[in-house]
Amino acid sequence: MFIADTEILRDINDLRNNEKTDFSESIEKLKEEALKTEILFASEEFDIFGSMSEDKTKINTLGNTKHREIKKNKFRILDITKNTKNEQYVKRLEEIISSLDKAIDKSAFGFKLKTFYASTEALNSKDYNLLYINPKNALEKFKNCEKINLYNIKLNEKTKGIALTNIAYYDNTNRTLPVGMNISDKVLVDMGKLNLELKKQKLFRINQEIDEMNAQTKIVCVYEYEAVNAE
Repeated sequence: MFIADTEILRDINDLRNNEKTDFSESIEKLKEEALKTEILFASEEFDIFGSMSEDKTKINTLGNTKHREIKKNKFRILDITKNTKNEQYVKRLEEIISSLDKAIDKSAFGFKLKTFYASTEALNSKDYNLLYINPKNALEKFKNCEKINLYNIKLNEKTKGIALTNIAYYDNTNRTLPVGMNISDKVLVDMGKLNLELKKQKLFRINQEIDEMNAQTKIVCVYEYEAVNAE
């Protein structure tokens, strides 16, 4: 679940849809990032847990609740070392895909949920996708775009998906992690398993202040979908 909320989700979807099998560029970027964060070391038998001392007694706060848990790490989860090759990376992605499929398949929300997804493109109907509960958060990364598509997707009680609760981002070794969604308001769904029916669409313009003298007009195209007989 943690990996699904990183840039790796693009690789996961590409592999799952048979659109890509060579991820050399992604692997090199991950190695560079790991080096910058002093996680990757030069030894031949590299242990990503080696030389990492984390204070398990450190107090963190989530939702006004204190806990002593460690943040999850994508390099550990992906088994990235200085020797990682494409076939190893692909195998790990396949394992993650299998885990996500199993988790989504046995997890129904159990209640109606209004979610949002923003994009400058048409709605993707086959990928894993992260939907937001708060439309403002969905629009945040598109604040510099002049035209935005905002998809309002109403999920029903039978819709299968995973809410990215706090445990998606932290280990809970000490059993002190607060229950809830303090870090994210995202839910992960398999768009290919949603039977979406377009109910309404509308267009409106909003003015965004750039500075005291200037403002920018944005066009927001809203599409309202409803999940019908979701698997």
